[in-house]
Amino acid sequence: MRVLAVLLSVLTVLLVVPTAAAAAVGAAAVPAAAPGAQPAPVLAQDDTTGETGTPSSTEEGPELDPQTEAEAEKNRSKIVVGVIAAVLLGLVLWGRYVRKKNANG
Repeated sequence: MRVLAVLLSVLTVLLVVPTAAAAAVGAAAVPAAAPGAQPAPVLAQDDTTGETGTPSSTEEGPELDPQTEAEAEKNRSKIVVGVIAAVLLGLVLWGRYVRKKNANG
């Protein structure tokens, strides 16, 4: 039973805590607007037009900055670790079930 508690706490630390921390950082980055305040106007510039004034279709999509790619790799590795931990937990529980079944029978 102690092994199960340790594995669950490790999974919680790996999967839940970084997600909550990222959400808190994301929420802190956006300033809250005062009640009744008008939103500030935003001006956008279209950089997709070339010299001829027609949109260029050479771009496939937005490029990810290195920090976003690093975060994606980190999230991917956390998913792999979580799956491995779940498989190991399943093996432990299955082994205990089999050992208990053989001891009784």
